[in-house]
Amino acid sequence: MDHSVWTRQSCRMSDHMMEDGKKEKVLIVDDEPVNVRLLEAYLQKEYEIIAAYGGMEALEIVREKDPDIILLDIMMPDITGYKVCEILKGSEKTRSIPIVMVTALSNIEDRIMGIKAGADDFLTKPLDRVEISTRVSSLLRIKHLHDDLIKERDQARLYLDLAAVVLVVLDEKGNVRLMSKKGCELLGYTEEEITDSNWFDNYIPAPTRQSFRYMFNKFLASDTDFNGYFESPVLTSEGKERIIGWNNIVPMSGNGQVNGVLVSGTDVTESKEAQERIKGANEYLDNLLQASPIAMLSLDSRQNILTVNNNAIRLLNMDLRELVGRPISSLVDEKTSFLFSDVKDIEVVFITGTGEKVPMNVSTSVIAVNGGDNNLLVTLQDRSELRGLFITPQTEDIQEAAREDSPELDSGCIYLTDWPGKVDGYSVFSHLVKQGKPGLCITRKNPENVRNIYGLSKTPFIWLSKNKNQSHQTIDPAELFRIHPTISDFVSKVGDGVVLMDGLEYLLLDNDFISVVKLMEQVNDTIMASDSRMILLIDPDAIDKKEFHLLKRWMKALKKADRDFEH
Repeated sequence: MDHSVWTRQSCRMSDHMMEDGKKEKVLIVDDEPVNVRLLEAYLQKEYEIIAAYGGMEALEIVREKDPDIILLDIMMPDITGYKVCEILKGSEKTRSIPIVMVTALSNIEDRIMGIKAGADDFLTKPLDRVEISTRVSSLLRIKHLHDDLIKERDQARLYLDLAAVVLVVLDEKGNVRLMSKKGCELLGYTEEEITDSNWFDNYIPAPTRQSFRYMFNKFLASDTDFNGYFESPVLTSEGKERIIGWNNIVPMSGNGQVNGVLVSGTDVTESKEAQERIKGANEYLDNLLQASPIAMLSLDSRQNILTVNNNAIRLLNMDLRELVGRPISSLVDEKTSFLFSDVKDIEVVFITGTGEKVPMNVSTSVIAVNGGDNNLLVTLQDRSELRGLFITPQTEDIQEAAREDSPELDSGCIYLTDWPGKVDGYSVFSHLVKQGKPGLCITRKNPENVRNIYGLSKTPFIWLSKNKNQSHQTIDPAELFRIHPTISDFVSKVGDGVVLMDGLEYLLLDNDFISVVKLMEQVNDTIMASDSRMILLIDPDAIDKKEFHLLKRWMKALKKADRDFEH
């Protein structure tokens, strides 16, 4: 029979049966019509039957018809029964519908997959009428009990899903009368070992035993439900403590008297430990932020501000309470997406508490945290404070006439000198400045030694050093951003000048290679737009060959004739 015809017939029959309101709805899902007809023949006298011939169709019918139970085939052409079960059990609206996997597969792996997907029971083909009727009837009774309990207690938490909660029934003496499978597995005992043993004496650590007994006796004394939440440790068979978050305590009555309680909870040990690790990591991160001399803040995975240090508060001119919990997007002038990646030196315009728009130099770093999400560490620097050093151009008193073999370095070019032994770039530089060209020397060497060797008394020097020397202007190699503004400022003042830079390899100790390449591209653009030129000294053995090739691709090499210069 055609699928659509069979479905229409089933639906017409369902509509007829729905009028009396007496029969529960059974959804049969199978891509083989003969299997649907067989199950319908077994169940149609007692239940309203709804048919679906694929996984996607079944999901749609569940939303429209709200069946009481589902008989679900595993192997279907569109999506498997495992996936259908997983989707339904993952939804708050449908997770309580009993699902019976109907399959010809019988090995343990298939059942494990079904259990993981959330199946409530299994039926193995070929099907038996009595077994099917019994399983359906039993699961529907359980569902009714579950639904009644939710209705009577107005609770959204389930009691009968024994695989998901720790469920304990205690008598008036505190002896265990019932323990769910989850509870037995958690404690490491069999049901027989736990049943009739005293809960407090055997499974509650001594320090918390008295408080738990007090709460237990309080509920025995009055027929009152506990609809709160508290945590307490339990002892496993190995003597280890696990933390249980108890959700409900329900008094159990018989003959008009309270003679026990039902307690349900979940194992929260891992989540508590994770919270402690996250708390420790956040405290550590917060300490780093507060100690940093740079304006810093951190973002959660949704780009909301988690922490902010005092420098950032001053820079943004906002109160701490205005910043924490606020989306970072609300502080920027344009729609800027802060990607969760390591980024250096991008310009973002921030709006301060006074409404002023301030261009910021922004760098981001991903910080891994426990729990799967990442935080983003953001550093902010006011671009107006990121100027390079102030250089006063000067010319040397000693003047040298240009020699016939003097190098003629074209303006607007960077000349690469690979050393040692092949060329003395300092000699070329000193000869040019002694011809009257203003010069700037950025060097890793001690400036005083270079001055003495090459007779340079007035040419300004910048020392690439972490040592802040009072007698020399210095740039820390970690302050890569200060080099280009310094060169740009110098070139704009002198016009026809010369810059020597020695120590590019040293910058790589504190910066990644791409950042150094970016710096040199900025410098090259500045030199190309000027009447000045630059000499760059590099030790090629200190740089990877591929990186060296990438770096020098738009630079010129000094001609062989130019290498005869000696001091």
